[in-house]
Parts: sequence; structure tokens; C-alpha cells
Amino acid sequence: MDRNFQDLLKRYNEGRVSPEEKKQVESWYLALGEKPKVINQDALLTQLEDGKQELQQLYRQNRVAPIWRRAVAVAAVLLVALGFYLTRGTDQESDLPLVSIDSIQPGEENAIFSMENGEALDLRTMVVGTKLNQGGVEIVKLATGGIQINQTGTATVQSSTIKTPRGGEFEVTLPDGSLVKLNADSELKLLAGYNKDNRRIDLSGEAFFDVQKSTKPFIVSTANQKVTVLGTQFNIKAYASEAETTTKLLRGSVKVSNNTSGKEVLMKPGDQVINRGDELLVSSKEKQQVDWVDKEFVFNEKTAEELMNDIARWYNLEVEFENEDLKNKRFTGSIARYSEFTKVIAVLEATEVLKFQLEGRKILVK
Repeated sequence: MDRNFQDLLKRYNEGRVSPEEKKQVESWYLALGEKPKVINQDALLTQLEDGKQELQQLYRQNRVAPIWRRAVAVAAVLLVALGFYLTRGTDQESDLPLVSIDSIQPGEENAIFSMENGEALDLRTMVVGTKLNQGGVEIVKLATGGIQINQTGTATVQSSTIKTPRGGEFEVTLPDGSLVKLNADSELKLLAGYNKDNRRIDLSGEAFFDVQKSTKPFIVSTANQKVTVLGTQFNIKAYASEAETTTKLLRGSVKVSNNTSGKEVLMKPGDQVINRGDELLVSSKEKQQVDWVDKEFVFNEKTAEELMNDIARWYNLEVEFENEDLKNKRFTGSIARYSEFTKVIAVLEATEVLKFQLEGRKILVK
């Protein structure tokens, strides 16, 4: 790292840097409150090392949630230098196209609405107030950025799908008034006849549900379980790439059924059910938190693999671990979901457990 950084500073002082490299160095230099004439690389390297040590000391003193918020403030002075390291790599040049670390942004509202006949609608580009009729429903773009789906007359609701990409999220109000928040890389399918005798949907990925009370059961099916409710608030995380499906209940009651074993659990508020293989594992706390809905990443003894999967989906990155053992390292803390990517990485690197190298949109965990 230091060799790369020293080389950058040397080339800057000699006038042999690209416009992007010049901007990176001067942005960091200005963050130190000085004018960029000739940059003293020894002084800057000292600032960099001091910043790292302060972050590491904060992490050693307290590994609970407040550390992450405090560390982010300390990390700010390191961001440009860190961005250079991640973009250029540590030991050698990469043949992959370079991606500026500053260009990696948190997710935004983005989804595609599609019908079984192949018609598709980019919900991000819809203008607020626009109304479109599709498959027995009216789609209205709301000022909040989401959509409301209204049933039109007595027509039967046709099957439709709402899909968010990596780096996307979206909010949907269903024909019965129930609210669904879709996390990144998730798909929600309304089955034909929704809200006639029942309210059936399929889910792949993660979604938070605030279900309106009704005599018609609200049924969410994933690859390995079924959740049945009448009116409640709950979250389901069911990504195909992960071995477990997790259900958290905030309000009301839900019944979770394992598709393999047929086992069932009746959940009460504060319960969490992990569906693993043919088992349903129940844990309880006074109040469950759905971190992504609260606009946070919360790591309660979460493994590095889980943590990096969540981050990668939100920032639209691919993740690769250099060593399989790193996947099982555990972390506790929290950080704002809409933080700049550089801040997230700076805080994680301060633990001295993980190091990162960015190549294109792939991040290597070392």
C-alpha cells in the first residue's frame, strides 16, 4: 500500500499524474485544511497512519454499535487515500477497467413491473401522478417514489412481478392496502386472483410487510417456507444464494411452515424464525429490528460472509473471499445504510481483520 501511495505523491509533485489522480490527491489534501502546492509525502503518510491507529483504538475500546458511528467521523480524513488503494490494488496493476471508489454509491429506488405477457414497465422513470392500467389493476406513481396498485372494478387481478436489481429498493402498496418494501435484488410476484379469496404472493430475496387486516389470509411463499397471516408487520429474508430463510415478527402473529418437513411455528411479536434445512429455529427478544427498513446495517455477531453479501447487494458489487476462513469471522456494530462506500470500507478495515481490494465492480476480501 505505502509503495503505491508514495508513488502517487511522488508523481503528483513531479506533475506526472492523470486528472483523476490529481483530483484524488488534492481532495484529500484539502481535507487536511492546506493549499495543494507541493505535497510532503512524509507528512501525509503520518496523517494516514495516525488516522488508522485512531480507528483501531476506537474498535478495541468498544465493539458495540456506537463505535461504528464514532469511527466514521474519524475515517473521513482517510477516504481519498483509501479510494486510491482500493482502485489501484496493493501489489500490482490490474488489467480490469478501473472504477473510482467515489463512483460506488448506495442503492436507490429502482424496480421493474412486468406482466406474464412480457410487458414491462420501468417504475423508476414513471412521473409522479402517472396512472397506467395493466392486467386488471391500475398502477399509480406516488410522491414517495413508490407505487400503489389498485384493483379496477370487478376484473380479476392478473399475475404480475415487481423486481428490484442489485443496488435498488422499492415500496409497493398492494390492492388490499398492504404495504411491501422490497430490498435489493428481490422479486415479488402477485399471483392471479389476488384479494379474491386470499392474498397470495411469492417472494425471492428480502421484503418487509405491513399487512392490512382482513378475513382473507395473506400468504407469502418462498423456496422453502410459507408464511400465513391476517394482519401484521413482519420481514422475510429469503435469498436463493443463502442457505437460511429468516422471518422476523414485529406486530401481530404469523404461522411459518417448513416446505420440507411440514413443521410449523406460530410466531408472536419479537420472535425470529430461522428456516434451515428441515428445521425451524426460534429465538425471541423484546423487540425485533429490521435494520434495512430503519436505514442501517446492523451486525449482531454477523459473519463476514453475511455482512459482505448485504453490502454487495446494496452497493451493486460482486464479493470474493481470498480465504474461506475469513467468511466465518464475526462482527458487531452498525453503520448508516446510505453511507458512502468508502466510509463503510474504512470502518471495516479499522478492525484489522479484513482488508479489501477493488477490481472493477468486484471487491476482494483479504
